[in-house]
Amino acid sequence: MLIATFAITSFLFAQKIVAQGTNQFTLQQCIDYSLENYNDVKNGQLDIQSAEAKVGEIRGVGLPHLSGSASINDNPELKRMFLQGGTTIAPPGSDPNSVVAMPNFFQLRSSGDVSLNLSQLLFDGSYLVGLKAANVYKDLATKSLLQTKIQVVENVTKAFYVVLINQEQLELVKANVARLDTLLSNTQAYQKQGFVEEIDVNRIEVARNNLQAELTKFNQIYEVTYLLLKFQMGMPLSDTLSLSGNIKDVQLETLDVNMLVSPENRVEYSLLKTQKQLSLLDVKNNKAKYMPSLSGFATGGYTRSDLNIGKVLQNHWYSYMMWGVSMNISILEGGSKHYRLKQAKYQYAKSENNLEQFGQTVDLQVKQAVYSLNNELENLKIQKRNLDLANKVVSVSKIKYTAGTGSNLEVIDAENAFKQAQTNYYNAAYGVLVAKINYEKSTGTLYTGQ
Repeated sequence: MLIATFAITSFLFAQKIVAQGTNQFTLQQCIDYSLENYNDVKNGQLDIQSAEAKVGEIRGVGLPHLSGSASINDNPELKRMFLQGGTTIAPPGSDPNSVVAMPNFFQLRSSGDVSLNLSQLLFDGSYLVGLKAANVYKDLATKSLLQTKIQVVENVTKAFYVVLINQEQLELVKANVARLDTLLSNTQAYQKQGFVEEIDVNRIEVARNNLQAELTKFNQIYEVTYLLLKFQMGMPLSDTLSLSGNIKDVQLETLDVNMLVSPENRVEYSLLKTQKQLSLLDVKNNKAKYMPSLSGFATGGYTRSDLNIGKVLQNHWYSYMMWGVSMNISILEGGSKHYRLKQAKYQYAKSENNLEQFGQTVDLQVKQAVYSLNNELENLKIQKRNLDLANKVVSVSKIKYTAGTGSNLEVIDAENAFKQAQTNYYNAAYGVLVAKINYEKSTGTLYTGQ
């Protein structure tokens, strides 16, 4: 209701932004810049690339693996063979109750081997589940990046509005100082002519000095807010940044506070669904570990043994080959698989609960955002009225003082009231802008990545 009839275009003072460079950034340009340069966004993009590499890594487990090996061995002194005396191959006449150490006549001093080994995973339930989980993990990284971008858009938008509001406040404080300078100059002239006392001049000078100190503070605040905006954009703090825009350009009448909001509009809901999917895959993975795994293998190569290493390299090498299939099945693990499966099931149940709870959370956040927006708009309307009235009081008090029917105390009080009204007005204006951003964020319309 308030949104349909009242917009932020009611701002009293709109002025041109002071340029600090040749290129001026609109709000959208600031957002676009931040989505390209902010550190968390760049890291999120690296996370997606890392997730894609993880998918390739897991897929590679199921592809054929080929490895090669080569070795040359020389044994200047071979290990002895230990035999029981009195056996057929023991030295004749040896005691049957003794142990005889004999040269190793089953092994030659030098040997060489060159081989290729091929293996192929034929079946593994955990591998199949892992492939699915890897793709879901990549999806999770993509959605996490979107969540990061939404946060960046929120921070940049708020920082942008702070700069514009502080710019307007700065211009108003400058105007207030100039007005008091004029009043002080006129009052000093009246004092020289004997129309006012010195104390009147002193009061106005005190008020003027206080306002000058406030102007210095606002200048510093203005510079700090620019630095904050640069930081939120991922821009080097030493770079020049100039803004193009005006607070009154912000459109509030287009907001539909009666729109039906689905939790699915929020990236957090999508993240919770993905985490639920990962929890389900973890359950399936733990179940798959009860199943056997099957692998095929083949090995082939050349080998040679001889009396010395030189002859190994010179003489004929002999080929060999073998292949087969192996099955691995776990029989007893002390119940660890059973308990890991139970833990995975509990985590899945928690993910279901979180998803259900989030639907209620979204409904509450949207209602709170609507109430807050309406309250801030009403407050801005009141502060706008107060600012107009305070401005009129300043004008009347100056006219009365100039005409000799009013005191400078009235003028100073009016100036202080006007300054406070300005502060209240801009605080209310920023409150409206923040409430607008919070409402768009709660409905999932602040940034959709499209």
